[in-house]
Amino acid sequence: MKNYFKYFLSICFIISLCLHSEFVFAESLKGNALKQGDCIGIVAPASGIEDMNIADAINKLQNWGYKVKLSPNLYQQSGYLAGSDQMRADDLNNFFADDEVDAILCLRGGYGSGRILDLLNYEMIKQHPKMVIGYSDITALHMALIKKADLVPVHGAMVIDINDNGYNYTDNQLKLGLANESLGANNEFVLPSNHKLKVLKEGYAKGKIIGGNLSVLASLSGSEYQPNGENSILFIEEVGEDSYVIDRCFQQLWQSGVLKQVKGLIIGNMRRCEPTEPTQFDYSVMQVIKQYADKANIPVVYDMPVGHGAINGFLPLNVEITLDANTANPQIIFNESYVK
Repeated sequence: MKNYFKYFLSICFIISLCLHSEFVFAESLKGNALKQGDCIGIVAPASGIEDMNIADAINKLQNWGYKVKLSPNLYQQSGYLAGSDQMRADDLNNFFADDEVDAILCLRGGYGSGRILDLLNYEMIKQHPKMVIGYSDITALHMALIKKADLVPVHGAMVIDINDNGYNYTDNQLKLGLANESLGANNEFVLPSNHKLKVLKEGYAKGKIIGGNLSVLASLSGSEYQPNGENSILFIEEVGEDSYVIDRCFQQLWQSGVLKQVKGLIIGNMRRCEPTEPTQFDYSVMQVIKQYADKANIPVVYDMPVGHGAINGFLPLNVEITLDANTANPQIIFNESYVK
């Protein structure tokens, strides 16, 4: 009887430690950092290439020391999509299975990623984890890869953003990020020179970073790909939406429970998102976001240089970060590597 009692006490002690310690995050599936000579596969999960010339982008990637492999259906066009749903899904599945391909870079956003989510082989993807880099409509793909395969994708520049106009912050972030060299000395997200995060609501939070394009995130509400906000920090960005549309999307995330669960909020580029025909009765975008930050009672920073626009940083998702939203020196710090 004594032994059973000791065993019971031991179990109680372990449970007590777990309840009073910080939540421990299990590591997600990660791809490798790239090295010289590795291969980047280019796919189009959403809209098509149309009249784009991607020669400059390919040359730049090759000048960085990488091989480039184009997916077989990259130049297909089916309405506003880059080929049929099956074609686009096959290209993505095949690049995950292809051991020659070390990372996957999306051509562009637009629309269409959500249409192929049911056609992806997530069990196979788990066996071949790789960085998948993109943003905008690619948010649907990122959230599915997190939900179904626990993968670490990257919200970052795509082929459409790479050109021959010199070397800028966006280029530098992508180049360094591919090689796992984009973070600062203390593993903080590196901002452009003379750029500082702004604080909308002070606080401190730890969690796995999820998110991307706000309207795409809202469109996943109620689906099996809806992000899990528990123990997470939500990142959002948007382009070309009035403040009432931003409000609608936030309301959808609130009602679906995502925004009620998250521990913090990071606002990226909100490009062309103020009212197009402002009146005295309008809310600004920041006023809308502040309302939801107050409802959720979570720390919020904004002006993160990630998303639509010329300044677009390399932001890994589904890894643990610290959001330190203090007005003196707000920071986003990565608590774990985003690669193996």
